Amino acid sequence: MFDVAARSGSFKQASQELGVTQSAVTRQIQTLEEQLEVRLFQRDNRVHSLTPVGLELAPQIEQIFEQLERTIERTRNLSDNTTTQLTVAISSERLRFWLAAKLADFHSLYPHIQLSFSRCNEYFINESAAEMASAIQHQSWDLAIGYGKVTDKHIQSIVLQKNQMLPVSAIKTNNSPFQLPWLINPENPDHQAMLKTYSQQLKSTRIIHCNDVQMSLDLSSAEQAVALIDSSLITPGLSNLKVYNDSAQPCQYPLSIYYRKRQRQPVALVAFIKWLQMIIS
Repeated sequence: MFDVAARSGSFKQASQELGVTQSAVTRQIQTLEEQLEVRLFQRDNRVHSLTPVGLELAPQIEQIFEQLERTIERTRNLSDNTTTQLTVAISSERLRFWLAAKLADFHSLYPHIQLSFSRCNEYFINESAAEMASAIQHQSWDLAIGYGKVTDKHIQSIVLQKNQMLPVSAIKTNNSPFQLPWLINPENPDHQAMLKTYSQQLKSTRIIHCNDVQMSLDLSSAEQAVALIDSSLITPGLSNLKVYNDSAQPCQYPLSIYYRKRQRQPVALVAFIKWLQMIIS
């Protein structure tokens, strides 16, 4: 208010420039003078001129505001031209069925965060957990998404959601799922847990080994078989599947995000994690 009044030459012109009443300008200047305990303007028959103190202060205040404007402009330019890279490790099935369709929303919110992707296992257990921890610590990956229990003290995790393992079929049938062949990934602990839980029902069932979700879904139709898929991957694109909810079983581990433990996390990493939590909730 003082800067504009000092440059404009009168409180009336200052009020017009600022879009406020003249009395508002007068009150603000009076308040400033009371706080500084000095007189900044001579007021004589509606003519306002700067006092010697005001003449000393005005150009310095103007310089400060000019410097502030330049700083803000540099900040805006830096924001417009700086792209932050973030490498996300994720399984191919989770990217295809769970994340890919949501990415347009992330890019609209954070256009300056450029995501790149690296394929990893869906489960971080034993060797795969150690490999994941090493990749994050050596900054090959910024974060990883999947299931597991990682005990490395340098890795931090956040639970995204708890899911179920569901038997599904690409064929429409009222038959029990145990009357059809089952497609099993022998390296998937939740698949093995399903086999153990339903060992009696599956005694005479043909087991087909397949370690890829998309291949399992394709084979489900070709072999007229049951595939096992985690509930978070059931998207509108898979609405044609027959889902046997009565035979669902909780996944052993929650779906989680894993990243390097730091005292202060990069802004891009925090933004991506918060966004994932938002779309899940």
